[in-house]
Amino acid sequence: MGARWSSTTKRVVVALFALAALYIVYRAGDIVRPFVWAGVLAYVLLPLVALLERRLSLPRTAAAAIVFLGLLAAIFGGGRVLIPLAIDQGRELQRTLPTLLANAQNTLAETADQVGLGDLDALIVNIAGIGDVSQMLARSAVPFIVGLGRFLLELLVFLIATFFLLRDAPRLLQWFRRILPASQRNELIPLFAQVNTLLGRYVRGQMFLIGVMSTVTFVGLSILQVPFALLLAVMTGVLEVIPIVGPITAGAIACLVALGHPAPWGLSQIWYVAVVAVMYTILRHSEDYFVIPLVIGRIVKLHPAVVIFSLLTGGALYGLLGVLIAVPVAATLRLVLIYVGAKLRDEDPFPQLEQELDVPHPAPPAAATRPVGRRAPS
Repeated sequence: MGARWSSTTKRVVVALFALAALYIVYRAGDIVRPFVWAGVLAYVLLPLVALLERRLSLPRTAAAAIVFLGLLAAIFGGGRVLIPLAIDQGRELQRTLPTLLANAQNTLAETADQVGLGDLDALIVNIAGIGDVSQMLARSAVPFIVGLGRFLLELLVFLIATFFLLRDAPRLLQWFRRILPASQRNELIPLFAQVNTLLGRYVRGQMFLIGVMSTVTFVGLSILQVPFALLLAVMTGVLEVIPIVGPITAGAIACLVALGHPAPWGLSQIWYVAVVAVMYTILRHSEDYFVIPLVIGRIVKLHPAVVIFSLLTGGALYGLLGVLIAVPVAATLRLVLIYVGAKLRDEDPFPQLEQELDVPHPAPPAAATRPVGRRAPS
């Protein structure tokens, strides 16, 4: 048996491996992206796999296969209905975008004349320029097909990685527990359990929020006779995962579409846009005061400035994927910093973590495996 490493040597080796892994992830962003998407989806579906495994006494592989096949059926079955409709609306929006922008330009010009503002020429010219850009984009849309092969390859990698993560999650967890230092295992595993609680609440709450906001927005836009209601509703739901910026962007796009569409019920164009804006405002406040507190609650507890910084950093590193995972990653780092700060002060970190998440401190593995019923020696 060779010489044992000192604790300092072990820490240095672990730190070097961690830095190397972070560098590889940073440099190989395009390659890592489908695996990260697979990890997010597998994390959402893991409770369903565990439920099938426990209730039906199925082998892990069979339970994972059932959930995976159900996922494929939902993707391709629902896609056959929703995707063509969304594509048709997207093509129609692309075709009519110059007309919508021209109508918006005329409406702004008429409104400016009515209220005595003659200094909107620059704004109107800019909107006309957007119409020229939209025509250019419409003519160059076909080359997008060139990226189809890469998309299909990433989709295949994503699906394969999702299945293996669903199947092998317990093995990966056991492996992770084995590599933890024995002296720190009883504290680190409960810490990871707290992080898992946070991420589980956030991810599942956001999935529910997307569904609720998409459905309610579709109903509202359909009642108001706003064109491309399905496309705008899906976009609104997806943008909900981007705090602050997402809902404002979705509402602005819907108002722009309404501005270029003939107003129903004899309303003026400006009043029609105002009604759409009021609808989005009501939905937003209903979400803030009712949906989010009931579904997600006070999960992340991050200052708005920290949220914005996290979004910008995530977007700069990994684009849309970085924006989507920025807030939960920042919330996780917050829990880790609470733990580290308490340890530096020689305090027990778990009471504060319990207060943050409103959950009991998970029992460490040693306590969970302690023999029951054995009397202490007298």
